Amino acid sequence: MKKLMIALLALSWPLAKPQTELPAADQDRLLYLIEEEKLAMDVYNVFEAKWGAMVFNHISEAEQRHFERAVQLAKDQGVKVPKAIEKNKPGEFWNKDLQALYNKLTASGNQSLEAALRAGALIEETDIRDLKVAYDATDNESIRATYEYLIDASGNHLRAFNRNLANQGADYKPVALDQEVFDAIIADESSQKMGQGKGKGQGCQGEGKGGGKGCCQQAAAQNGQGGGQKGGCCQGQKGQGCKAKSRK
Repeated sequence: MKKLMIALLALSWPLAKPQTELPAADQDRLLYLIEEEKLAMDVYNVFEAKWGAMVFNHISEAEQRHFERAVQLAKDQGVKVPKAIEKNKPGEFWNKDLQALYNKLTASGNQSLEAALRAGALIEETDIRDLKVAYDATDNESIRATYEYLIDASGNHLRAFNRNLANQGADYKPVALDQEVFDAIIADESSQKMGQGKGKGQGCQGEGKGGGKGCCQQAAAQNGQGGGQKGGCCQGQKGQGCKAKSRK
């Protein structure tokens, strides 16, 4: 009887939450940043279809992984992710401001390849700025670790767009970041060197070790050729990575 009473009490007792509930401000920022990753992915998919430049293809794949990682982080932290976000329908956003930004950027980038590259650089600048603000505003270490990872990735993407613009003969000036911060990011090429990848989740396709974040963007975005060893790191399989030729 005693064991039965203990069992009944256990069933009736409220289940403890797996972790401390995130402050509302942290939840709001996280949901916004999830959709910023989606915005980048959706915009780059539009530009890749329009212009065929490798840089959009490779970075959009990375943004897909970042979006999924951020959604999982929210769920792990007990944040309710709206169905409109989880559905991940291309070109549709839960946040009205991001919907307006998507519409503006795609309209601009469809005018020319240079405009599309500038839109990409602006997206990455904005991501870095917003992620840094969110990082400083939270004391949750799991969230901070993900934000730091995304900041590094956006730095790689920003460098890739800046290089592609330089190849077009265009000079890019920062819009969302201070010039000093922008210059420091552009100067930091160490994470893109071959063999310097930080391990699983940060290689060319997010799985390989030592590929280096951004190696696809560095070589393939400019030449339309595989950025990794044997030209296959972009997709993780030999011969199926960066496309043979760029249509840029």
